[in-house]
Amino acid sequence: MSSAAQQVWVLGGGGLTGIAWQTGMLAGLADEGVLLDPSATILGTSAGSTVAAQVGSGVPIAELYERQLAGVDYEISKGLSGGSLLRYLSAYLFTRTPVAAGRRIGAMAIKAKVGPIAERRAVIEQRLPQHEWSDRDVRVVAIDALTGEARVITRADGLNLVDAVAASCAIPLVWPPVELDGRLYIDGGMRSSLNMDLAPGSGPVIALSPSSASLSRFGRIEAQRSRLAPDRVVEVVSMSDESKAAQGKNSLDKSVVPATAAAGREQGRREAARVAAALGRA
Repeated sequence: MSSAAQQVWVLGGGGLTGIAWQTGMLAGLADEGVLLDPSATILGTSAGSTVAAQVGSGVPIAELYERQLAGVDYEISKGLSGGSLLRYLSAYLFTRTPVAAGRRIGAMAIKAKVGPIAERRAVIEQRLPQHEWSDRDVRVVAIDALTGEARVITRADGLNLVDAVAASCAIPLVWPPVELDGRLYIDGGMRSSLNMDLAPGSGPVIALSPSSASLSRFGRIEAQRSRLAPDRVVEVVSMSDESKAAQGKNSLDKSVVPATAAAGREQGRREAARVAAALGRA
C-alpha cells in the first residue's frame, strides 16, 4: 500500500462520553479482528485527540478500554449551558466561513473566566498513558483563537503532546485556551466535530462521530464529505441509539463514562463487518 493509500481514522469530538464511546468502539472492532493499521494516520479533534494520542502511545486498546470502564475519577464534570450554546450559534449565524466563526468564538474564549489552565492540564496528563509523541502518525486539530484558523498539530511541530491535546480539547466558555508557540488555541471542534475534510492522502477514511450535530453548515458531515474526493472510500460511524442512551444528556458528565464505553464496545462489534468492508474496498 502506498503512503497515499494509507488508512485514515478520523476520531471526532464529543466530550468525556466521546472519549469513552470511541475507545469502546475501537475495542469492539478489535474483538472482531478489525484493527487500525500501524501505518494509519489518526486524525483527532477534541475528545478524538485524546483517543488518538492514547492509541498512538502503543497501549493496547483492551487496556485503554478497561481504563474507561473503571471510571475516570481524575476528570472534572462540567456542563455546557444554554447561554454558551446561544453564543456559539450567534457566531456561526453571522459569519460565512469557519475561520470567521473561529475568530469570534476565540475572542469569547479569551475573555471568559473559566478557571486555571494548570488544573485543566493536570487532567489531560492523567488521560494520556504517555506524554511523548510516538512514531505513529497522530495528528490533532486546534483553532487559533485570534485568527480562527485551524491547525493540524503533529510530532514534527516539536510541541508538547499534553499541551497539543489540551488545546484541541479547550472547549470555549468551559475550559481556558491553551498557549502553543506563544499563541492561544481553542477546541478544534469549533470548526467541525470531525474535521474529516482534513484527512490527508487518498486512502480509505473511517470516521467515528460521537456528535453528529453541528451548529454550522460547514461543520456538517455531508459538507465535510463533499470536500473529499468523490471516489474516496469513506465510512462514518455515528453513535447508536443504545450508545446515546448510555451517554445521557450531558457529554461532560464523568459518571456515565463506563456505561458509554460498554455501549460503544457492543456497537463496535456490530459495526465491524461494515468497517471491514469499507477497508476492503480500498
